[in-house]
Amino acid sequence: EFNVDYHLYLNTVLQNLRLADLLSGLVKTVFFGFIIGIVGCYEGLETRGGTEGLGRATTAAVVTSAILILISDFFLTKFLWWMEGW
Repeated sequence: EFNVDYHLYLNTVLQNLRLADLLSGLVKTVFFGFIIGIVGCYEGLETRGGTEGLGRATTAAVVTSAILILISDFFLTKFLWWMEGW
């Protein structure tokens, strides 16, 4: 679509990609998965009120997870940059 040569693109990515980039992505993925799992389990176990309560609990779990991921992403990024010496 953009008329960029495949080999040029791949070589540029490989020249600029660092191990720290890959590791930070893996570390964040673990933290975000943990947050989603804990929040989902908590909201699910605290659900009351039948199907209506389940709908509210699901919405609460999604909203809470999204907010916690946004906040934790900020602090994880700061921490990982500090570890890399930025």
